[in-house]
Amino acid sequence: MKYPDEVDLMSFFECEPISLDSHEVPFFYNESTYQYLNAKNQSFTVKICPSYGEVKFFVKSNSIELSNIQLSSVSTLSILSDRKEEKRLMITSKNYTIKITLKPELQLELIEEKDI
Repeated sequence: MKYPDEVDLMSFFECEPISLDSHEVPFFYNESTYQYLNAKNQSFTVKICPSYGEVKFFVKSNSIELSNIQLSSVSTLSILSDRKEEKRLMITSKNYTIKITLKPELQLELIEEKDI
């Protein structure tokens, strides 16, 4: 799995991750959880485990679950935009591309990859 380095992810999510294992386990082999709150009070929880190609993406607004995405075949996680007014991610595999906007508010775009 290709992914941003740990410092770029901390900058993007504006927080330090909570690690499943001890901090002595390298980032690539650990599961890192980032929790983020945008201006619309939407709560994001993103779990990344690079060595397994897993990304879990949960979004809540108050008590309403807006998104629950659990992916296990991620090949690339990319930061498309990391600005104060806009935060966007892209998750890709051989079968799909998902573009996720966190800021200014949640937006999901799913693109299915078709074999030609």
